[in-house]
Amino acid sequence: MLSEQQVREVAEMYQGEVYGEAFYCALLPLFDAPVQKHLIGSLLQLETENKARMRQIVFEHGGDIVESEESRNEGRNFIRDVEKMSWTEATAYMVVASVEFQDRYREIVKTAPDALKPVYNYMIEHEDLIIAAMRLASQGEDEKAIDLVADQLMLPLLRPAAA
Repeated sequence: MLSEQQVREVAEMYQGEVYGEAFYCALLPLFDAPVQKHLIGSLLQLETENKARMRQIVFEHGGDIVESEESRNEGRNFIRDVEKMSWTEATAYMVVASVEFQDRYREIVKTAPDALKPVYNYMIEHEDLIIAAMRLASQGEDEKAIDLVADQLMLPLLRPAAA
């Protein structure tokens, strides 16, 4: 049985995926290159798949699985920070945002019950993956970033046909 605080923390992680999903949805129309859209779409898929994993855990422990409009709005509003940036600038900036989530999850895992530590550690690894992909993209290595993300997806997006 989880404490009320622990239920809130696992729900917070779930809402983090709602935030990420809203962010990547709002990011899609800002960049036109097929490789950029593929990477953003793959990150959106990663957030969606992870949200589904977290939903099961939140529900199992009596947490709220309603996708908070506040989380969605925060994700969409983060776009204001990157909408005028180049792809390279935006991806570098997104590394910083992911580190904030990762740091929060590291705090949560310290007091997590043993049964949930693998899930929470996965959430940290999930943020590691996003950080690594964004770093690659910020260095012009979009294809490598896509491969990194796609390797973690249950349902990876197909590569666009060559023009």
